[in-house]
Amino acid sequence: MQFKKGERVASFNLAGGFAEYAAFPALTTFHIPDSLNFEEASTIPLAITTAALGIFRRLPFHLNDKVSPPQTIVVWGASGSVGNYAVQLSKLIGLRVIGVAGAGGPVARLAGADVVLDYRTRHVTAQIRHALNGEPLQYAFDAISEGGTSEALASLIKPDVQDARIVLVLSPSRALPSHIQYPQASVFSCYGKDQKLGHGIIRGDPEDKAFAIQFFERLEEWLREGKIRPNKVTIVPGGLTGIPDGFRRMKERKISGEKLVYCIAETPGL
Repeated sequence: MQFKKGERVASFNLAGGFAEYAAFPALTTFHIPDSLNFEEASTIPLAITTAALGIFRRLPFHLNDKVSPPQTIVVWGASGSVGNYAVQLSKLIGLRVIGVAGAGGPVARLAGADVVLDYRTRHVTAQIRHALNGEPLQYAFDAISEGGTSEALASLIKPDVQDARIVLVLSPSRALPSHIQYPQASVFSCYGKDQKLGHGIIRGDPEDKAFAIQFFERLEEWLREGKIRPNKVTIVPGGLTGIPDGFRRMKERKISGEKLVYCIAETPGL
């Protein structure tokens, strides 16, 4: 993919943040359509790449698929950034989506989920079973992957289901049923080489890299055609001085169905 001086582009950085400019590999970069501003575009690449790797690389689906007859996937965390895109990508290839969310339920519906259930209600797994309407659950995307979500999804998949998979975004913290596969989706694998992340190593995958090149070209088309919608953006006042307030809101679980964006140029004194 080629870029010219002055073109509007977006990407996710390999490591670090809170920077106005960064160097990045072209393979995870896309032209920003005129319908999006920079703040909206900045929220797209990392989350949607995680979702795309989960749907198109960790599950047996492909960019050009049109799933027929309809098959159901459960997306837990359907109103979060990754889950929102997992719903949208699933719908683009014809999957029926049962989304599990909380206060952000309307976000999951806007993303296209066919059924939206509130995880805060009692017996949510029973509600998912009811929404499956007798269809055996084979695939799920766990965009939370902590607090018992993976266990809840695993309880919905019967031991006799072949090739059962639950995509995770975090490593499991405890043993999970062995009749299910638990592939993990991480954006860093698409660079084709190992990346150090915290105390661990994310292994590079050359096939993920080849997929990323293809996916970002398709993503440009989908954004331009309005088939993929960005997350709701909330610009935090004060630039970098607003970061502590953003972390406080996250810690207090006051953020739902939105992405916080900091405009560095608004930082007092810069």
